[in-house]
Amino acid sequence: MNAALELGYRHYDCAHLYANETEIGDHLGAWIHSGRIAREDLFITSKLWNTFHRPELVKTACEASIKQLQVEYLDLYLIHWPVPYQPGDVMVPKDATGNTLFDKAMEDLLERILTNCHIPPAMLQIETNANFPNQPLIDFAHTRGIPVTGYFTLGCPYLHFKRGVIPLMEQSLILELAKRYGKTPAQIALRHGLQRSLCVIFKSKTPTRLAENLQVFDFELSKEDMRRLEELGGGSRVLKGAAMRRHPEFPFADDD
Repeated sequence: MNAALELGYRHYDCAHLYANETEIGDHLGAWIHSGRIAREDLFITSKLWNTFHRPELVKTACEASIKQLQVEYLDLYLIHWPVPYQPGDVMVPKDATGNTLFDKAMEDLLERILTNCHIPPAMLQIETNANFPNQPLIDFAHTRGIPVTGYFTLGCPYLHFKRGVIPLMEQSLILELAKRYGKTPAQIALRHGLQRSLCVIFKSKTPTRLAENLQVFDFELSKEDMRRLEELGGGSRVLKGAAMRRHPEFPFADDD
């Protein structure tokens, strides 16, 4: 955390579920109170977990994250999943078939929100990368003025390998472009996301990689290389929300 702050990282994507907001807050609080950084120079996100969706619980959950993060406000507060758990729900085994999942249900959900809300969503955070572009949903959000943050920008090597999908950082096209541009595979993947007009988030525990991942503003992928990356696809969603599959409004319906 200190290495990230020293390198210049200012956007921190947090959540109640991650169970580390207290530790993150210890670092943020120390930097803010010592004057090493101003609160207004940070962009801090947290997320409402499924067990706090009831209206009377939302404010308490939000205030708990604010307190743990040792800040006076959040810049963005997201609903972590659009489908809530019910008390006593049992986790359903994850679908490991690799079926491609279709996001029309997510489009319908967004449309209903926009039709009925007083304040439109400030951000849509979804899984997207060259292995799983999720482009129709991104286009849908952008046409309605909703910016998109992409998670798993660098893929998810362990789960991809487990499901028989070549990890994004090992795709031959990514490796080819990294060599040609003189960049790391991660820098190619991050630049790809930025040129898709996405806010990209990622994590690393290695200071050298944290430094490398900031070096994505001194080059641009050509239109042809962007086209080739867009055609890579073929992968499936990593986070399939299997625990919520029984919900009548489960957003990730199998397309078959």
